[in-house]
Amino acid sequence: MRIKNIIGGIFLTILGLVYGYLTTGLPARSLPNTPGPSFFPWILTFSLLVLSVSLVFQGFRMAAAQSGSEKPDGDSIPAFLFLGVFAVYLALLPFFGFLIASIPFFAVLMALYGATRKLWIASLSIGFPVFLFLVFRDVFNLPLPRGTVSILDGALVALTG
Repeated sequence: MRIKNIIGGIFLTILGLVYGYLTTGLPARSLPNTPGPSFFPWILTFSLLVLSVSLVFQGFRMAAAQSGSEKPDGDSIPAFLFLGVFAVYLALLPFFGFLIASIPFFAVLMALYGATRKLWIASLSIGFPVFLFLVFRDVFNLPLPRGTVSILDGALVALTG
């Protein structure tokens, strides 16, 4: 796994640098106190670079910690299962909206990754989507999908202010 982390991290770092370079030509918004069109690509670029560089460092740290050969992880969950969960989430997103669809999505992903504490899963799977909803609504002034089941979504919007 360590060589895969290093190669993947280097590839993603190069991809992030190219993407960041391509976004430098986006026009600046003239409205005061609003993020311009280049704001979100820079957030994506920064996030991608931070995560890919940390993946490279993780690969080197794993290489230093393991002196023997790689052992395959027998308890690993197939990637297609995660992709299936993500596909179901994307299918439900237009109907239920971001808040309602994201809560079970985060809970299922946490359970698939091996989280066992139910209170921890419940609190994070509710708290993180609400936090993201508030950040996008109040900081970025961008609405997230509301969905057609507006009664449940409206109740959560009322709870978040």
